[in-house]
Amino acid sequence: MRTWVLMLAGALALASCASTPRTPDRRAALARQIADDAASFNEAYAQAVSGQILLNILRSRDRLPRYYLATTGISDNPSWTYSQGVGIGGLPLGGGGTPIGIGSIAAEREQQTRPGYAVQPFDAPTLARTAFESTSTETFAHYWRSGWPRDLLLLMMVEAIESTDANNHTYTFINEANTIFDDCVEAVQTEGCAFVREVRGFLAAASEHPRQRGYDAERGRSVCGLIDAYGAATPVRAAPPREHEVCDPIFVVGDRTVRLRLRSLDDMIYYVGELLRAGSMRAGAGQPIEAQVTVAAAGLRGGGRGVPLFRVLPEHASAHGMYAAEVVYGGARYRAGPAIGRSCGVEASAGPCRDGAAEGDRSSSVLSLIAEILALNQSPESIRAPQRLIAE
Repeated sequence: MRTWVLMLAGALALASCASTPRTPDRRAALARQIADDAASFNEAYAQAVSGQILLNILRSRDRLPRYYLATTGISDNPSWTYSQGVGIGGLPLGGGGTPIGIGSIAAEREQQTRPGYAVQPFDAPTLARTAFESTSTETFAHYWRSGWPRDLLLLMMVEAIESTDANNHTYTFINEANTIFDDCVEAVQTEGCAFVREVRGFLAAASEHPRQRGYDAERGRSVCGLIDAYGAATPVRAAPPREHEVCDPIFVVGDRTVRLRLRSLDDMIYYVGELLRAGSMRAGAGQPIEAQVTVAAAGLRGGGRGVPLFRVLPEHASAHGMYAAEVVYGGARYRAGPAIGRSCGVEASAGPCRDGAAEGDRSSSVLSLIAEILALNQSPESIRAPQRLIAE
């Protein structure tokens, strides 16, 4: 009898060990879980921020109020549910023998989890700093020097250009979205299109002159806010701002000094919405809604006609599988920023290297720029990193 009881206990112990995952396997499963969760939270956060931006762009198009919410860190605290069962059954040994009890043990563990997060309005100081204060010169300089499409930066971030010539005559060009039509062809003589033509002329002139890598600290003209100089007619040097002085971004191109007045984040969103209003009037039901001004196409180097600055697609007009932003507005679903994966040295008449609105859509760049500035303008508490807490 004692022998059978010992054998039974040993079998149960072996079964228990076999049902417990080995430590290396458990670690690998945990690592995969954390990696999957981190990627999922990243995607959820990106969709939340980009969707909020697209929603406010559509509201701006329809001249409705815009609202900004802070999405704080995501936390995930799994809870575990255990169920256990024990049973003993009789097994007769030999003819007329006394039944010997054989035990069975079963245990189940179920994980229940729901990520927690907070979406709340900004407080007044954070809202003012985040949405309504003009973008800083340092922020503009960062994007200008980081390889971003410069025509896109000038259209999105600049509300006015002041160009001063060698005779000290200053000309001001205002970036008015509601007066920009037909990609500013020569027939369109409006204030907004005068600005667009000035932007294109400035970029063309800058490309014709070598960029000055260094400035003459001894003889150069002192310029506060100097970003770059291209073939300056006289030596220039960057000067630090005086106390309480705020310097606008300045470029020196040949004998001209170009000063940029920067807009706020809310102005950028409203600007894109204004550009889409004319596009909405021209688009048919269910067709893409496009801004009426173009920028360099994504993934195309060496010229090309350009593509709309921003483009919104109704759900059934969406041909791609991945979009930077998606939102339901007015009972309909809209998407913007399809994934564009191409690198083309020259324009082609057909295929992925075609210089077309769908093939070179820049909307994801616009959404990314606004989202990054939104994050830069917030306090560290408002953009706290997502958390993953695992308790067992």
